[in-house]
Amino acid sequence: MSARISLSLSLPLLSVALCSAGCDDSLKSVSLIEETRVLGARVEVESDETRSSPNPGERAGLHFFVVAPNGDPQFSSALSVCAVQLTNDGFPPCASALFASAVQAEATSARAQLDFQVPAELDLASTPHAFASGLICPDSGLDLGPDGASSCRVGKGIEVAFELDLGGPGQSNRSPTFAGNALSLDGEPWPASSDVTCDGSSLRQVTTRTSHVLQIELADSDFEPLTPLTAADPVRETLLVSPFATAGKLGHGFLALSADTKAAERQVSWEAPALADGLATLVHFYFVVRDARGGEDFAERALCVVP
Repeated sequence: MSARISLSLSLPLLSVALCSAGCDDSLKSVSLIEETRVLGARVEVESDETRSSPNPGERAGLHFFVVAPNGDPQFSSALSVCAVQLTNDGFPPCASALFASAVQAEATSARAQLDFQVPAELDLASTPHAFASGLICPDSGLDLGPDGASSCRVGKGIEVAFELDLGGPGQSNRSPTFAGNALSLDGEPWPASSDVTCDGSSLRQVTTRTSHVLQIELADSDFEPLTPLTAADPVRETLLVSPFATAGKLGHGFLALSADTKAAERQVSWEAPALADGLATLVHFYFVVRDARGGEDFAERALCVVP
């Protein structure tokens, strides 16, 4: 069973992305970051950060990818994780006590992180999955009621849920990873930068209302081998890459990539926005890559649009 994620009580992010490919009206809401949003989540086993399925007794961490139009999301959060049984009807209830919980009551820029340890005595036959859930409050503190229920001081917040496979025989999934050279802009390397302004920064500059190509390269090893059940099943993973931007227009809401996908098909176009006040504008880009078994990664880039 594939890991599942639900954000803000919406359809799974994969379904939203698939809809955006054929629904022009939804492309803007999916790809354009106009408010604080949660774009995905990543599990990292402490002993091997590329592995997304912790075994009983192992420590791991889960963090949600929270982004904002200004590149600096401020939020509070309440998160928890527990073991669950298999179900095909929504998200299941906890089958035992929580592995861990974490509350950040005041809004900060610290990432939404939950560290936990899978109990060594856990019975994987009856509870083969873990389920993380919680509430993220953009630009607001968070309160806990007498019953332990969390609520945002301002607004309803973003309810998050993420179901992941636990380890054991046959559960050795590794998360795909954006290497430092995974992204390029118009054929030139596009490294990450800590600059947060267009004034005297080293960020790439592009002219308003021009078209550009964002290229995504993933390592061949990210497309892990699969055990096909029928002759029609794939023998290696397909990865879904979802690009987002705080301004401008992206040509696609997602890219479905295989190990054999040609370089020309591993790119997405982007049109630089108009500048209403004639001043240089900082644009943030976010990229999420995921497989179908709970492995995900996240990357950020930025550039300046100038007159």
